[in-house]
Amino acid sequence: MMGILGGSFDPIHCGHLHIAMTLYQQFHLSEIRFIPCKNPVSGKKIIANEQQRLTMLKLALQPYSYFLIDKRELQRNTPSYMIETLASLRQEWGDMPLGLILGYDNLIQLDHWHQWTSLIDYAHLLIVPRHDQTGSYSQQVCTFVEKYQTRDASLLTRQPAGLLFMTHVQSLPISATYIRKTIASSHYPIDLLPSSVLNYILEQKLYL
Repeated sequence: MMGILGGSFDPIHCGHLHIAMTLYQQFHLSEIRFIPCKNPVSGKKIIANEQQRLTMLKLALQPYSYFLIDKRELQRNTPSYMIETLASLRQEWGDMPLGLILGYDNLIQLDHWHQWTSLIDYAHLLIVPRHDQTGSYSQQVCTFVEKYQTRDASLLTRQPAGLLFMTHVQSLPISATYIRKTIASSHYPIDLLPSSVLNYILEQKLYL
């Protein structure tokens, strides 16, 4: 199974890497594709430009041969709809099982995503709990979870898509927002992101 991790990565940090590494090991994934978005549909403002975010990803993922950067959303002019990304991956990889990695906060908001009920047709959904997990999902999402959830992880490799699995990952209390605010206040969060990424941020005078 191939893992898929999308996001703005503004910047990529140790929380992303911890989740990716844990799921890579737990599910014996063939690889994980980090897919930086171009235009966040949520309207969230991105500070670093595309090239800076790509450079930070390259620096962070350099030690890991099984973590790859996938630029397909950056190369599209349309909004970064995950359904289109999954459809293109499915077309490329045939019946390879795909696992879309989503945080619990994404699950809560899933019914606001474009064609959200069709995501499961292209990939399994791997839900990662958050350390500060609060809030509940709508009745629509609840029904969706009940319909597709499995507690048997071995089923994920037996079919290309169609299942939702609540993963067992102890997520780290790190967010890109906190990192940007910390750097803006002239503090250096050396334990929250790879040193190569932090050095690049300081060289580029990002987030100041």
